Amino acid sequence: MPRVLALDTATHACTLALYDEGEVCGRHEIVARAHNRHILGMLSAILEGKALADAVDVIACGVGPGSFTGLRVAVSVAQGLAWSQALPVHGFCSLTAQAHAAGHHGLLRQGDRVLSTIDAQIDQFYGLWGMWRDGAFVADGKAFVCAPEDLLAVSSSPATVVIGSGARYQERIPEELTSASQWLPEVTPDARVIAELLGGGTLAMQPEPAHALSPQYVQRDIGWKKLSEQGRRG
Repeated sequence: MPRVLALDTATHACTLALYDEGEVCGRHEIVARAHNRHILGMLSAILEGKALADAVDVIACGVGPGSFTGLRVAVSVAQGLAWSQALPVHGFCSLTAQAHAAGHHGLLRQGDRVLSTIDAQIDQFYGLWGMWRDGAFVADGKAFVCAPEDLLAVSSSPATVVIGSGARYQERIPEELTSASQWLPEVTPDARVIAELLGGGTLAMQPEPAHALSPQYVQRDIGWKKLSEQGRRG
C-alpha cells in the first residue's frame, strides 16, 4: 500500500495527514488565516525528523473548490514538496473529501442524499450533490456555485443532509429542497479520512507529475437560468 500524505486548505480547516501501513497520523486545526505557516508546521510534526522521501510515496492535495487563497496554498505546498523529492501528486475534490469526512464520523446514513457545501462568500456557495451509499460518497454531477435562492435551478430533489460552511445560508435556500434536512455546518474536509481512503485503496488514485496539479476554480457563470429568469411555474 502506498504511503500517502494528504492535505487540504480549501476551507477554514487546515488539515494534513500521513497514511503508512494502515496507520494514520494527522493534524486538523480550524484557523482563520496563515494556512501556509500552519500546514508546514503540521508536516514537520508528523514527519518527526524523517526525510519526506523516506516517509511518503504520493502527495494527495485538495484542489477545491474553496477559498482562492487556500487553494493556492495547498497546491503550491504540494507541488513544492513533490518537486523537491520527485514525488507524484494526486488532486482530489474538497467537497467530496468533506462528504467522506461526514460519513466517516458517522453523520451520514445509507441512502442519504447529501449536499456538500463550502461558502464562496459574496452571497454564494460552492456545492456538490451526491448519495451516501455502501460507506462511500457517490457524486451526482459536478461541483457548482450559485446563490442560495437559485439552488432549485441546479437540482429539484430535496437533500437529506446539508454539510459544510454553505449551510450558513439555510434561511435563503428554497424550503422545498431542505425542509426535512439535517444541517451540519461544522463539517470540513479531513485529511485523516482522505489519507486512509486513498492509502487503503477504498478511493482510487491517479498519480501525476507535480506540474499537472492545479486549483479547480468553479466558474460562477455556469449557464443555468436563475429562478427569476425561468418564468412563472404552472
